[in-house]
Amino acid sequence: MSANLWVEQFRALHARARKGPMSEEEKRRYIAAREQFARALTAAQGMRLPPGQSARRSFRIAQGLQVDLAFAAGPMKAMTLDVSVGGFSVMLHKPPAESEEPAFTLRLPGNQEPVKGKAKVVSVQRKIGTHRVSFSTHGVTEKDTERLETALFDLALERIK
Repeated sequence: MSANLWVEQFRALHARARKGPMSEEEKRRYIAAREQFARALTAAQGMRLPPGQSARRSFRIAQGLQVDLAFAAGPMKAMTLDVSVGGFSVMLHKPPAESEEPAFTLRLPGNQEPVKGKAKVVSVQRKIGTHRVSFSTHGVTEKDTERLETALFDLALERIK
């Protein structure tokens, strides 16, 4: 099967899953297809997954989404540079302390409810006049994790014509 045909079949299966309940067989097939699609994305991004780690929870999408961060010094709004189920990166004028774990609210595309949780600094890269700060996330409900993962697949599929 060609890659284009497979993507179109996955796109149709993804749209079906967004519409409502699926049979157990459809659901199993859909979850397997999501993992296969995510593995292709992580490979294209040059990422190596540790054995047993799900690609669905690792692939990144370069996407600007509004994120509100609640730092000890006060709230801050930022736009993501990239997003995965496990974290996001933003540009900040001043990096937070590495020990700080701000609450975050990530706005999803459309009128979806935002995803909320806590963020932990995993890296800071100094740029000219600013800093790229990458966060891992935790404390996100399973329901929000699933909604974020689905939104990331939506964004990935939008880019493939």
